[in-house]
Amino acid sequence: MKKTTLSTQQFEPREGYERAVIFTSDDFGNNTKLQLMRLGPGMNIRPHYHNVRTECFRIISGEGKILIDGDVVATSPDDMVICAPGEVHEFVNLSDSEHFYFQVIRTNDPKDNDMIWVKEDNS
Repeated sequence: MKKTTLSTQQFEPREGYERAVIFTSDDFGNNTKLQLMRLGPGMNIRPHYHNVRTECFRIISGEGKILIDGDVVATSPDDMVICAPGEVHEFVNLSDSEHFYFQVIRTNDPKDNDMIWVKEDNS
């Protein structure tokens, strides 16, 4: 058994967001990881996809939205979403004063080698 408290997690800065790795493959096995993500006010994680990894998302708190292939799929803690490899997803904090927290379960995870950022069309 392993227990942790979310309020005590240390966040590490990433590209435009912060994450705390809660449990890893050492806990789950099978290349699975549980992360708590934090987006600052007005911030977003820009569109990206994975070739191998499947992810499951759940909003924890804050005013934000999760998009997959351009469609809003989650806006509240009641929403849970699975994102398959190849599906473009992004996260947006709609608040100008509060953090947006959401949980990510990563499976079949080849670590950070499977993050493909979608280039913006500047035409």
